[in-house]
Amino acid sequence: MNKRVFKAHNIQEAMANIKQELGADAMILSTRKVKAPVRDPYARDMVEIEAAPSSSKTGGGKPHGTQSWEPPFPAAGKSKPALPIDGSDTPAPEGSLMSVIQEELAGIKDAISIAGLSGSMNHLVNNHLESARILASLLRAGVSEKIAHAYIRKACYDRDEDLKKHTDGQPLKNYVMKACADRIKTRNLFHMDDTQSTPHVAAFVGPTGVGKTTTIAKLAARMTYERQMKVGLISIDNYRIGAFEQLKAYGSIMGLACVQAFCARELSRALDNMKAMDVILVDTAGHSHYDEEKIAEDALILAHDFGISIHLVLSVTAESINMKEAAVAYSKLKPDSYVFTKIDETKRCGKILDQISDLNLPVSLITNGQRVPEDLLVPDRRTLMKVMLGQGQGGEA
Repeated sequence: MNKRVFKAHNIQEAMANIKQELGADAMILSTRKVKAPVRDPYARDMVEIEAAPSSSKTGGGKPHGTQSWEPPFPAAGKSKPALPIDGSDTPAPEGSLMSVIQEELAGIKDAISIAGLSGSMNHLVNNHLESARILASLLRAGVSEKIAHAYIRKACYDRDEDLKKHTDGQPLKNYVMKACADRIKTRNLFHMDDTQSTPHVAAFVGPTGVGKTTTIAKLAARMTYERQMKVGLISIDNYRIGAFEQLKAYGSIMGLACVQAFCARELSRALDNMKAMDVILVDTAGHSHYDEEKIAEDALILAHDFGISIHLVLSVTAESINMKEAAVAYSKLKPDSYVFTKIDETKRCGKILDQISDLNLPVSLITNGQRVPEDLLVPDRRTLMKVMLGQGQGGEA
C-alpha cells in the first residue's frame, strides 16, 4: 500500500490536500495531533494524517463480482478498517479521527470565547500568542476576563523579566499559576490556639440557601469525632421556619448542646453557659444580599465583644456578579474568611479566584456534597488551585 503523510494546521486543510492528491475515496489510516514546540511562541499545533489511495486505484481490490464474508468484530490482532473520506459508513480506527475532531471543536470554542475581548486583552493575546490558550482555559473555568487579564499580564511581565536574565524561560502557564497561587490565602479552622482559655466562637453568615447549617453540622462532626473537641451549637436564625430544629436534630445525633438566641443578650447568656466548650459554632439567618436592614441586625448581634470570628459562606453555583454583591453586602460584618460550598455542582469554580481577588480574604473551608461529615474539605493552596481550574476536589480534613 502506497502510504503518505499529510500535515496541516487543521483537519479541513489536511482533508482538502488528501482529496486533491489521492482522490475522494482515499483511505485514512491514522490521525494524530502534533503539539507546537513550547519554546517557539509563533509555532502552531499541527494535524498529521496518514492516508493511502483506495484499493480500487492501486489494483489491490478483489476481482469484480467476488465477495467475501467479514466477521462483525475484527479478529484478534487485526485493526478495524480505515475510514474513507467520502462519508461512507466504514468505521475509523478507535480514538483517532474522532479525538482530533473533538480537539478541533475545543479549539473553535476557545476562539469564540476570546473573540469579543476588550482592546487591551486583544493586544496582550496578539503579543503573547501562548496566552490565548491560557486565557481560554481561565474563561472556561469561570474566571472573569478582568481577573484573567490581570494575572496573564503579570505573568507575561514576569516571564519577560526572567528572559532578560536567562535564555531558557519557563512556559507562560507556570507564571500564570504562580501569580494565582501567590494571591491565594487559606485558614485552617481546625487549628485552634491551645493557650486560649475561652472557647473559640465561629459564626457563619451568608445569603439564603448557601448551606450554612449543613456546613456547621459537618464541621461539628469532624471536630467532635476526629479531633475530640467539645463543641456547642447556637442558632440565631429567627426567620427561617424549622431552622433551629434542623440544627438541633444534627446536635442530637452527635450528642451536642444546641440552644437558640433571639438577641445579643440571649447570645451572651448562651455563650456564658457554654464556656466549658472548646469550640462554639453559631448559625445565622440567610438573607438576600439586597436586604441591608436584616444584615444590619445580624451585625448588631455579632458586633458585641464576644470574640466571634465571622466566616462568609457563598455557593459557587451562583453567578459571579451575585457572589461579588453578596461579599460586598456582608463585608459590613467584617468576615475573617470565605467558605465556598457546592463545588460539586458546577464546573466553573474559577469564580473563587474572582472573589479572592476582589475581597482579600483567606479560604477556610469548601464543601463538595451533601454528606455529613464527609463532604467537607480544608484546602491548602495547591488543592484550591486545582478546584478553581477544574482539576480536582481533593483536600485534607
